[in-house]
This record gives sequence, C-alpha cells and structure tokens, in this order.
Amino acid sequence: MNLKRILVVEDEIIVAEDIAFRLRRLGYAVSAIVFQGEEAIQHCQFNQPDLVLMDIVLKGAVDGIKAAEVIRENFQIPIVFLTAYADDKTLQKAVVTEPFGYILKPFKEKDLHTTIEIALHRHQVETKINQALETSEKMRKISQNQEKIQNQYVSMAAHELRRPLSTILLSADSLQFNRDRWNEETKLKYLNWIQSAAENMNQLIEDMLLIGRIEAGKFQLKPTAVDLEFFCRRLIEQVQEKPPDMIYEQGIKPQVTLVAEEPNLVAILDRQLLQIILSNLLSNAIKYSPEGGEARLEFSLKETEEPGDGELSIPDTGAIVFRVRDRGIGIPEEDRQKLFEMFYRCGNVGKIPGNGLGLAIVKQAVELLSGSIGVESNMGEGTTFTVVLPYIPGEME
Repeated sequence: MNLKRILVVEDEIIVAEDIAFRLRRLGYAVSAIVFQGEEAIQHCQFNQPDLVLMDIVLKGAVDGIKAAEVIRENFQIPIVFLTAYADDKTLQKAVVTEPFGYILKPFKEKDLHTTIEIALHRHQVETKINQALETSEKMRKISQNQEKIQNQYVSMAAHELRRPLSTILLSADSLQFNRDRWNEETKLKYLNWIQSAAENMNQLIEDMLLIGRIEAGKFQLKPTAVDLEFFCRRLIEQVQEKPPDMIYEQGIKPQVTLVAEEPNLVAILDRQLLQIILSNLLSNAIKYSPEGGEARLEFSLKETEEPGDGELSIPDTGAIVFRVRDRGIGIPEEDRQKLFEMFYRCGNVGKIPGNGLGLAIVKQAVELLSGSIGVESNMGEGTTFTVVLPYIPGEME
C-alpha cells in the first residue's frame, strides 16, 4: 500500500516534529520537514509530495502564502494552511492561493486527519474533472479539425466533379445543336468525350467512397492465396487494354513488361487492395510517360535487408517487394513530400488528366496491408515506386 506523502512546512522545529509524529501515527508518510518557503518550493519541484501542510507565517523572503501560490501554479499540489492567525486580512491573502483547507493552531489530531482526507479527496476529484475537461477539449479540437478537413475534401471533390460534368453538358449541348450538320465521325468523337467524362466522374466517386470506408475503419480485409505472376500478368493486360488517352495522340503509349524474380510465388494477400495498389501505380506509369518507352512491373521475395532498399524495412518474416518503373516526366523534388495527399498533383503534370486521388488511395491500401511505400525519381528520366508488403506464404487450391 502506497502511503500518502505529506510535506511539512513549519519554521518552529518542535511544532514541526510534533506534526510529523502525528502524521505518521495517522498512517501518512512525511515527505520532509522544511522551515522556509524557498525550501518548500524546491522540494515540491523535485519530490512531488501528495499534499503540503504550510504554515502561513514563515521566516525568510518567501512566506507561506507566496510559497503556496508558486506551488499551486507550477506543481498542482494541494495546500492545507497551518496558522495561529485567523484574522480576515490574513485569510483574504491566503484564499487567493486556492488552498484546500485550514487548520488553526493548536489543533486536534482528529481535525488534522479530517482536513487532510477532505483535501486529498477534493484534489483527486478536481484532477479527474480537469483531465476530463482536457480530454473533451482535445476531442473537440480533433472533431473541428476533422470537420475542416472533411469540408476541404468535399469542396475539392466538388471541384473535380465539376470538370467532367462540364465536359458532359457542353458536349451534349453541342451534339443537340449540331445533330443535323455533323457527320457520324464527329458525333462519335463527342459521344466518346461524354463517355470518358462520365467514367472519370464514376471513378472519382468510387475513389472517394473507398477512402471514406478506409478512414472510417469499415474496410474488411479478405486475405486469400494469390499466384503473383498470374495476377500481375492479368493486371497488365487489363491496364494495357484501356483505350489510349488524348495525351498519346502524338506520342506512343508505353508497353508494360513484367519481371518476376520469383516465378510461381504464392502469397496470402487481399486481392482487392493489391489490385488497387498495382493498377494505380501502373496507370500512372503509363499516363506520365507520354513519349512512350517501357514501363516495368517487378516483384521479388526478400528475407533480409539488402543494400539499395532505402528507407523501406523488411519484416522479420520476409517481404514481397513490388517495383513499378517508368521513363516518364519524373516528379519534382519539391512535390515529393505531398505526393500521397488527397487531390495533390505535381506542378509538372500540365494537361495530363487526373484527380490526385490515386496515390492517396495507394498509400492507405499499403498501410492496411501493414506495408510501406517509397519513391525515387529523376526529372525527365522516370520514376520508380517501391512497395514492401509482409510475406505470408500460401498455396493455391
């Protein structure tokens, strides 16, 4: 059982020793006996007693009232005053320090015990109330901050949705106005623009809903055995089958090559999250390589740290390391710190379409899989994204 530690501040040594004796008999521990206000402050700073019995009148530059004020403001330790003076002026000066009680000399042991217990209990209650208030204030600020962020996201989402919606409305109006004058090829071009804009809107909405589910903790992981080479080859086919964007009208769409250092590797992973991670990275590798070239998807199994892994650590159980490389426009150094923020787009993307959600989703998906992601890039030479995911071996059924 931990005894409550009480500091006795009394400049008359006989009285101080008597108080200390009574405290011990009542079941308290005496933290120390000091005779001056300066000593009381110093002791509280380094020893943090549970309560201070403070004589109001002390010799020296710092009396009991001044010492109590300093202790209350800096250490939040309850003070009970000992005094033989009960005049109104003294009490008015003492009350400013918000003491937890008074004991008039001479006092009875029962009164001493009652006053100390009331003071300790009151301090305990006030401490809990203050902690609850602090927690409430922190939660209020967190809530306000989350609401502010949510409002920013809604505003940015509305802005991003407005662009494809404008394309749809303008294209539809043009088609209606010129339906008798345009040939079928021109009409088809405008219909394709409408379809592409509608797909972009749908993708943005799907991305926002996915981020909301992840941030709300409502995304349920569904681990299953994945044949990584087969999975990656199918994924590359799907990405390559997407119709070329307008940025390739004068350029060459890059081809994606798979480099599997561990053929026939089967791992336990969430297929949906893995699809989200790799498809977004591959789509970006293609999109930001308007001059063509080769994009590469690589994966390997690593059991220990190796030189060149950078800041991404390998778990003790081993890891699957995916790398998506391109020879595209690169990422400016000043943009890399904000690369994974929602709706953030690099300063050099120009008119290349995008909503700035892909990498934000990738990072959240990687973190859900207890993995890590890093990026290396050189302007005009290309970019490499590295994803490290914990390896859990599996077998195909």
